[in-house]
Amino acid sequence: MKKLVIALSLSLFSFAAFAQSTTKAPAKDTKTTTASVSYRCPVCGATVTKAGECPKDKVTYVKVGDYYCPDCYMSQAKPGKCTMCGVDMKKMETASVKK
Repeated sequence: MKKLVIALSLSLFSFAAFAQSTTKAPAKDTKTTTASVSYRCPVCGATVTKAGECPKDKVTYVKVGDYYCPDCYMSQAKPGKCTMCGVDMKKMETASVKK
């Protein structure tokens, strides 16, 4: 009788240990996260949603919220001085709407 109880409890334990949940975690919406990031050209102010280079000015786009050097257009995430030329970094702001 003891062997039967032990065998049943072990089989129930093994079923419970390997059972999988049928509920899924909600999927991340990548469309809203990538669309909310914007980049701007520090020279002409063109705004785009992908990182790259401005075709007009041949300058790398700066992520809005990051800091860039107004002289050499180097960018970084933290404020401070430019590591190349020593000029104070400026924050890249969103494009202002003209009224």
